[in-house]
Amino acid sequence: MHRLLIAALVAVVMATATSNGWSKELAPFPAHPQVSPDTITKFPLGPGYYLSWIKILAAWLVFLLWVRSVDWMSRDGFQLRLDYRRWNMAAFFSFIGAFILLWVLPWLWLAFPLLLLAWLVPFIAYVVHRNGKVAIGETVFTRDHIRFWLSEHLRVVGIKIAAESRSRGKVPPVELEARGGADERANAANLLLARQSMGYPLVQELFAEMATRRADAALMDFTQASVAMRYQIDGVWHDAEPREREPGDAMLAVVKTLAGRDAKQRVARQEGSYGAEFKKIKYNCRLISQGTKTGERVILQVSPAKKKSIRLADLDIRGKLLEDFKAVLDVPRGLIVVSTPPAGGLSTLLAATVGSMDRFTRSFVAVESLAAKELDVENVVVTTFNSAAGETPTTVLPKLVREHPDVFVVPDMVDADGATALCEQVETENRMVVTTTRAKEAAESLLRILMLKVAAAKFAPVVTAVLNERLIRKLCPKCKEGYAPPPQVLQQLGIPAGRVEAFYRPPQEPEEVCPECQGIGYLGRTGIFELLIVDDNMRQALTTTPQLAAVRQAARKAGMRSLQEEGIVLVAKGITSLPELMRVLKE
Repeated sequence: MHRLLIAALVAVVMATATSNGWSKELAPFPAHPQVSPDTITKFPLGPGYYLSWIKILAAWLVFLLWVRSVDWMSRDGFQLRLDYRRWNMAAFFSFIGAFILLWVLPWLWLAFPLLLLAWLVPFIAYVVHRNGKVAIGETVFTRDHIRFWLSEHLRVVGIKIAAESRSRGKVPPVELEARGGADERANAANLLLARQSMGYPLVQELFAEMATRRADAALMDFTQASVAMRYQIDGVWHDAEPREREPGDAMLAVVKTLAGRDAKQRVARQEGSYGAEFKKIKYNCRLISQGTKTGERVILQVSPAKKKSIRLADLDIRGKLLEDFKAVLDVPRGLIVVSTPPAGGLSTLLAATVGSMDRFTRSFVAVESLAAKELDVENVVVTTFNSAAGETPTTVLPKLVREHPDVFVVPDMVDADGATALCEQVETENRMVVTTTRAKEAAESLLRILMLKVAAAKFAPVVTAVLNERLIRKLCPKCKEGYAPPPQVLQQLGIPAGRVEAFYRPPQEPEEVCPECQGIGYLGRTGIFELLIVDDNMRQALTTTPQLAAVRQAARKAGMRSLQEEGIVLVAKGITSLPELMRVLKE
């Protein structure tokens, strides 16, 4: 298109030059009898006026700017689904007409301003029109947008302006992927639209910062003046530097566009997903937004797209506890429950449990919701059900039963019918069932299953074990400091005097920020595990008095060590701190 435009305008110039006799004899003006002598005196034309170098260069510069702006209008209008053809026609014909007049009219003081107006008026009209159709963060050529653009391009020569805080250096090599569109073409269009926004490099910087700081999520609280930022690192929220409202709006518009959501909707709840790649690692990203009284709250969650294969031995489970649980897993019959509190690593614990079982001599089938498919373990066949269509595990169980698997893996027991059917498979077919639930402790996990209205007489005889996990932060090995624990504290914890010489904690008055943990004092997480082996006393409690106090008492009689007892071992070993253990146990 650009070549055709250039060729057309060169032809116009040549035709105009020919009609006016381009030669050294261009000075006489009889060909323009309408020009009065006074006008010639006031605006002298001189030899070669029509094709003077100044006039040609000025016209060529405006022409290049016009081509650039029309091309942007075409691409931008197509992505925003505006009537870009109408705007292109207006910009084209008005400029062509003014360009011809530039070479026909003898008054440069009149023709050149007309050319500028023919370029700028349609362009400005389009910008005003499109800015009224997009979200705040997607507007262009506003004061804030121009200031941001200048800060980006003038920074390379050492000039800093007020918008410098929006860009913090070279844009990191983060590749973003649009998802949530109706098809791949829609996703490609959304990605192109996002890249045109000034918020795109800001989203790249945000993701790189989250990955560098090991953040699992970012929370953005939009108010009228600014955007408060917090990062969730190892399960704990940490305050971060707030953002200005304008770049914050731009970032949010980009993220919503990538997730295929309405960037202008700031009240209703929206959820979506998009992808990212940083340092050759691909991530799944989830967006959750909800309007609030002060503005809008947004949570961005990130997780590696490819999860590492993990086993129970990789979870730092205490040796004796791991040995006892593996013995339960080797039994061909029974129902095993793994549990964690919400956001406590339940998917990882389930995958580690199944990954530690014998999947070569026994056949495994898993049943998962299509909307929450997470289990990816070798030699485990996954069958999905569509929960959005009203399906449940009970919908697909009859078909799977006919395949005669040795082990059923059902992450979510959602109703009494499915739970009862699985209990019957254990009782009558001598099969193994592995399931999950959300609970703070092992005793509560059993009651959660009963809350589905499954009969205790069906559930109690078949359940064999519960493994419950609570995640806890580990002290940074580089900067942790030791201290002598007070004797009364050791006594309260049940640790004999002289058994432990020192406890450890984050540095109280560090001289400099630790490069490993970035001054947090903790680096990574491990688990506190609680293993409940179900015996006859426990089955009796579940059948006769299914209450938390009675089940806890039966668990203690069965020899189960509590989460507190397991956590004290980690404190004594210097793996975590006593305040961290207290924080986790209170959750």
